[in-house]
Amino acid sequence: MALPRLVMSVVACTVGLAFWWALTEPLELPLPALYAVPALVLLGSGVIAGRMGILAAPISLLFSLFLGSLIATWLHHAFTPEMAPVSRFGAQLAIEPVALVGPLLAAAVCGVLGGLLGERMLPTRAEWPGRR
Repeated sequence: MALPRLVMSVVACTVGLAFWWALTEPLELPLPALYAVPALVLLGSGVIAGRMGILAAPISLLFSLFLGSLIATWLHHAFTPEMAPVSRFGAQLAIEPVALVGPLLAAAVCGVLGGLLGERMLPTRAEWPGRR
C-alpha cells in the first residue's frame, strides 16, 4: 500500500508545484508568500504518502523544479525568444546542486510532519470499510 501512495503523492505534488514555480517566477512575491504554498503542498505530499512522506516531499520538490523550469522557459520564450532558460525561483531557490541541499532538507522535514499526520488521518488497508 505504501508504494501506490508514494507514487500518487509525487505525481500530484510535482504537477501542482511545477505550475506554482512557473507561474510565480516572473512575479515579485514576498518570501513568506512564495514559500508558504510549496511548504503546504509538501506537507500534503507527506500526508498522502504516509510513512513514505520523507521520500515523497523531496522527490516532488526536485521534479517540480525541473518541470517548473521547463514550463517557465516555454512561457518566456513565447514572448521573448532570446531569454535564457529559467533556473532560479525566488532569491534562494535555484537548480544547482549546492543550492538544493537546504530546500531538500526542508522538504524532507515537511514530508515527515505530513507523514505523521497522514498515518493518523488516512485509513490503512486493514481499516477500509467493508474489508475484513
